[in-house]
Parts: sequence; C-alpha cells; structure tokens
Amino acid sequence: MPKSIYSPKVHKHKNPIPHASLLDGLLISSAITGIESDSGQFPKSKDDQIALAFKNMEYVLSEAKAKVNDIVKIDLFFQDKADRKLVNPIWISLFPNEMQRPARHSQMVNLEGDCILQIVFTAIIKSN
Repeated sequence: MPKSIYSPKVHKHKNPIPHASLLDGLLISSAITGIESDSGQFPKSKDDQIALAFKNMEYVLSEAKAKVNDIVKIDLFFQDKADRKLVNPIWISLFPNEMQRPARHSQMVNLEGDCILQIVFTAIIKSN
C-alpha cells in the first residue's frame, strides 16, 4: 500500500491527492507548482514562481526523507515552453555535476490560472 506524502510547507491540492506517493522506496510526485502556501497565490514574476516550484519540490522530498540526489527523472509542464530557459540556472544549482543529473523532459500544456509550471518527479529512496 502506498504511503501518501504531504508537506505542511506546500499548498494543498484542490483535489483529494497527496503531494507524492511512496511505495518500496519509489517516490512519485503529483503536480508541484510555484503556489505560495500561505496566500494560495502564484508569484507574478516567472522567475519567482519557477524558483518556488522547485523549493516546493524540495519540501516534498524532505517530507519523504529524500534528497534531490534521489531523483531519477523530472517532468516539466510549461504553459509557455519558452520559459524552459528560466529553469536552467536552478537546474545547474540543484545538479551541478553534469554526470549526476536526473533525466528531464519538458512539455507544453494548458495550465490553469496564473500557473506557468508544474513539476512531476520520480525518485528512488535507497533507505528510509
């Protein structure tokens, strides 16, 4: 039976789903966005929203007792695929060693409201 992961630092989904699910060391997230946990609003700045999405990803990982180095794949869902370039500085900061980066795939999708990015990750936790 999977274990639902909820981070108190991340805004809850409007649907009844956890931030991530963990089973036998496999951690898969639901959609993680750059929504502010206290206000429920998205930052107006694209850079701020993208940075917050990745920070929220880290909060979810932490709640599952995982680290960014446990991630094997990240899927990025953009409202505007031109925003991919805004992710690269954060990507390099999180994964400075180009020989130890997770796989990454970007797609353009129709996101609701002011959301410009959703992150979905898959991680393998070797020990819990």
